[in-house]
Amino acid sequence: MRTLIIVARDSMLNDLEELLQRNDVKAYTIMSNVMGKGVSGRVFGTFLNPDTNAIIFAVLSPEQAAKAVSALQALHTARKAVSQDTPIPLKVFSFPCEEHV
Repeated sequence: MRTLIIVARDSMLNDLEELLQRNDVKAYTIMSNVMGKGVSGRVFGTFLNPDTNAIIFAVLSPEQAAKAVSALQALHTARKAVSQDTPIPLKVFSFPCEEHV
């Protein structure tokens, strides 16, 4: 099994959920209103700086994970092509995992 961690702006959440569903990812967990700092800047979730992130966790078979990662890479590439060198607020991480219960 593989765990995917997807970190993105909350505003991208609908697009990401649609992408996951199109790629047969049927189970995942979403954490919204996440704050922090990364390559695309700091997200505060305040009145003057209202951006927040979302984190999506999914545990998938290696084949499902590879398919989802490929689709997420394509999304990132497409957004980067029109961003004019603005960092894309999307990061994807994966690692092996074991189910114990």
